[in-house]
Amino acid sequence: MEKTGTEMVFRWFEDVWAQGDKARIRPPQDASYALSGGGSSVPINSEEFLRAHRSLKEGMTDIRLGFESFASNGDQVSCVMVVTARDKVSGAPVAFRSTFDGRVRDGQLVSASNDIDYFLAE
Repeated sequence: MEKTGTEMVFRWFEDVWAQGDKARIRPPQDASYALSGGGSSVPINSEEFLRAHRSLKEGMTDIRLGFESFASNGDQVSCVMVVTARDKVSGAPVAFRSTFDGRVRDGQLVSASNDIDYFLAE
């Protein structure tokens, strides 16, 4: 049975943040990402995203995902997710918000836009 868009995207987030399964972390062909904060946004490509994501994950422990919203309509999936964790060195809490919009086709994530706000107030 083919996974729904919701199931596929939840699994992708789990792999990307909690499991670290590098084979599944590959971004979709048509992906766009942006680093945001303080009202501005800087677009980055998928290689820059993967490099930043890897660096960020290597510095954190106890990573948890919380969804403020999640909507699926046909092949479109949108959500707002908050990632919380602890800094590996200091133990200080870390939190940031990600706004995600994606499209699923034939059980695969085929496009994604991910806007990450690293300046989430605690």
